[in-house]
Amino acid sequence: MKMFKPWSRLALVSVMTASLLAACSGNTGTGTGNTESPKGTETPKGTETPKGTESPKPKETVEITIMHYNGAWSEEQTAKVFAEPIMKKYPHIKVKAIGSTGKPLAEELADRVVTGNVPDLIMTTPGVGFETTIRQFKGEYDLTPLIKTFNYDLNQLDPEALKVAQMLSTNKELYSLPIYMSPNTIYYNKAIFDKFGVALPKDGMTWDELYETTKKLTRNENGVQYRGFMLSGFHLMRLNQVSQKMFDSSGEKLAFDTSEYKNYLKDIFRIYDLPGYDMNKVGQGANLNMFLKDQTVAMLEPGGVLLDEKQLSGALGDQWDFTSFPSLKEKPGVGYQPYPFVISMFNTSKHKEEAFQAMAYLTSAEFQAAATKQGSLLPVIKDKSIVATFGQESDFYKGKNVGALLPKQFASVPDEPTSPYRDIAQNELVNIYANVVHGKMEMNQAFREALERADKKIEETKVAKGAK
Repeated sequence: MKMFKPWSRLALVSVMTASLLAACSGNTGTGTGNTESPKGTETPKGTETPKGTESPKPKETVEITIMHYNGAWSEEQTAKVFAEPIMKKYPHIKVKAIGSTGKPLAEELADRVVTGNVPDLIMTTPGVGFETTIRQFKGEYDLTPLIKTFNYDLNQLDPEALKVAQMLSTNKELYSLPIYMSPNTIYYNKAIFDKFGVALPKDGMTWDELYETTKKLTRNENGVQYRGFMLSGFHLMRLNQVSQKMFDSSGEKLAFDTSEYKNYLKDIFRIYDLPGYDMNKVGQGANLNMFLKDQTVAMLEPGGVLLDEKQLSGALGDQWDFTSFPSLKEKPGVGYQPYPFVISMFNTSKHKEEAFQAMAYLTSAEFQAAATKQGSLLPVIKDKSIVATFGQESDFYKGKNVGALLPKQFASVPDEPTSPYRDIAQNELVNIYANVVHGKMEMNQAFREALERADKKIEETKVAKGAK
């Protein structure tokens, strides 16, 4: 099963202006017609059906649609993992999975907005995914009243994952619920470790220990350049383990130029200074191919992706496993900040109560435990003990170190305002990584230029908004 792919920005289309539609709940009442028995057929005394125990009429069947805004998920996967369990739990709710008709998902959704055929529920990342779907088409819907109506317990969710969802609003509305976690782990190729006589990695490594292991594995063998470790630059910068804020209290000024953040990055960037790490010869986004196809990378953090059986078994056979993501020596066991996928309801849904019931079930301990055992997703509930059951019902994960898929503790999500300029900040974080690692720019210069560009873009955005 694949989870993530790099995101693409939607082309700007007409903003959806459909008004909020009232929720439609199923009729659970009993009939009110004439119930008097014909003469001679009266029910004998003592056998009458007690009042209030009459069998209710079956709930009215309604249909809702669910879309996974990630090209790595097929319509069939969305149906199997999410739609079918909802229908089994609630037979009166028919759930149709929506996938791509051959177009990129961005175009698919844009077409649906134009035709008024918008999905009831959509699963996205809490960053660009949410911004270019719910936010761009003004589809926000506050779940708070439905949470109260159905007595939904937010406390069952991982508090840091819930915080990520809460930060999608500036006025304390809750537009989304976290639905599954992105893994924060390292995949490793046993064959490369064996080839160079290096001990297999153990859980609980610090960045210093990973650096020393990487040195032993980074070498040129018969003209083939091997590298010990590669990771996703975006995830490193955005989900950093020191919980660095992106903005100051105004939400309009970048605040990530701090010594703590720079020192954290320097500790990791030194890997790219090892002989053989000429990143100018490595295209951005090439990490996965080097790990699976070329098999010249020993350890990989694939950027929040859960690699599927076809990818791994086809390339590495059984010569792979997980080990925990390295931590800072002063923060043992603390991984990245959580980056869960979220599920949101478009405000145009005609069946809001049923759509929320579906959301509530998909984020319940019952569903999360079952899906974890199947190896379908990583849980967002507070109880992390079920992570150890991941893939129990799949031969593919038998004997694998699945407990390393998530850290013992997530880094805290920083308290900062939800800013309309988050995309600008995130783009500049990636620019810093690329300029330092690929361009070999001095770090302070990379930060300085990034802040200058961001300030300019934010001011241009303000002017453009004011002109409308």
